[in-house]
Amino acid sequence: MGSPDFSDGCMVALYPPRDVAEDLVVDGGLPPEELHVTVAYCGDAADVDAEALRAVVAALADRPPLQASVSGVARFTGDEQDVLVALVDSPDLEQLRRDVLDALTATGIEVPRDHGFTAHCTLTYLAPDEPAPLDRLPSRPVRFDALSTVHGTDRIDHRLDDPAQTLQAVAREAYAAGWAASGGPMTDRVRAGCEVAIQLAIENAEDPDVLKATVDLGRLEGMWALLFTRREEQQTRHIRAVGTAWRPLIHRDHLGTGIRTFRQMVGLTEAEHSDADTRAAALAAAHAMLQAIAGQPGWDDLRAALQKAIRAGRAEGMVNAVAIAADRATVHTLALDWDMAFQHAYDSLERLDELWAEADGWLARMIDRAAADLGRVLAQHAAAGSDWDEMLQAAMDAIGSDDPQAVAFVVDWAMTAAADAGALALYAAEGVQRIDCITAGDGRVCPACVDAETGSPWIALEVPRLPLHPACRCCYAADVDLSRFAAWFT
Repeated sequence: MGSPDFSDGCMVALYPPRDVAEDLVVDGGLPPEELHVTVAYCGDAADVDAEALRAVVAALADRPPLQASVSGVARFTGDEQDVLVALVDSPDLEQLRRDVLDALTATGIEVPRDHGFTAHCTLTYLAPDEPAPLDRLPSRPVRFDALSTVHGTDRIDHRLDDPAQTLQAVAREAYAAGWAASGGPMTDRVRAGCEVAIQLAIENAEDPDVLKATVDLGRLEGMWALLFTRREEQQTRHIRAVGTAWRPLIHRDHLGTGIRTFRQMVGLTEAEHSDADTRAAALAAAHAMLQAIAGQPGWDDLRAALQKAIRAGRAEGMVNAVAIAADRATVHTLALDWDMAFQHAYDSLERLDELWAEADGWLARMIDRAAADLGRVLAQHAAAGSDWDEMLQAAMDAIGSDDPQAVAFVVDWAMTAAADAGALALYAAEGVQRIDCITAGDGRVCPACVDAETGSPWIALEVPRLPLHPACRCCYAADVDLSRFAAWFT
């Protein structure tokens, strides 16, 4: 049976995606491009202003795409013909229809109310006694991405856009642009910062400067990523250098003699020794073995390597302070020549005698840390009944390997402390009065770090001395006169 001619009417409708429409087509029925869900039928096109209709629908399109489902097939009966339809179900469709009717009425466009509303998609028209081409339609999801106006033969699709999703995409691009401008690497912190920045943008969507703030956040996270990457590169390089100077001082024969003395000490009598006694004896023996390396050939090389590490840490801290100040002043941090600035700062520290005293202090900590590691190993192997060879090999693995933990731990801590001291020294020279503490935002942030950041800005004389703990990655931040460091910028 032929389809009625609606070419002189007008309506607001939803058209399914092409693949869904093609799957719904039945033999002798409507072609896929004509399948639709009528939201509101507005009567004759001649009685409705097309531009007014389109303006109403364009305003209503500021909402997410509509999720629905084809929920079965039905046959509407009539006197002259029946209509076979696919039923469409969605709670959002009910709300959409109410919004459309209210908006049309407010504009003066009257909608005929001859029938109730049953959301459906007409598939074909049938004679009353004609059998249906199908009696069951499997359920399937359908997403409508546009709300359409049909005025006569003219159809305009108004894309449905979720403002939050749109802002999410734009905010992600803004954050990425800021990160790219910083020149920093892509790190887990940068990725996590992106998600936080997007959420903040959505929560503050009404702020006209929200995207500028998102760009700034991306640039800041990128700058921090660059700052910490450079620090880690410096620390890795100097841990390797100090380790190279440390290993020749750990003599297998010397350790072997010390271990033999320790074994005799804990087995001198038939009396039983407690675990505490064994641990104390092991620690004492470890200290005795390691104190003996001071003054040996190569000791001065170790001391010099650690002094260079501290000097590099100070220089990097000075550069970081200027980089952070440049970022706070919204100066493009790519203009900072990081390597040239570091070398300039490093050279300025060449005659700073206090670095040698600092090196001696950190060397003492390194010896203590290594002694603790060695003592723990000796105690464990004594309790396990290990023989001399096993105990000696374990001792060499603990403090004489290619990657002794004591060296890495102390060099990392020393360079971090030096970087923070370098920043404070630069601030003092520049007469800075207010200083912020900023956490690195990673898993190493402890309550003390959070308190230091929360208490910012600090009076210069009262600012907490960073690092607050080993492996701390907090930094100082303050405003400085960048013109005094013009030579560091390109």
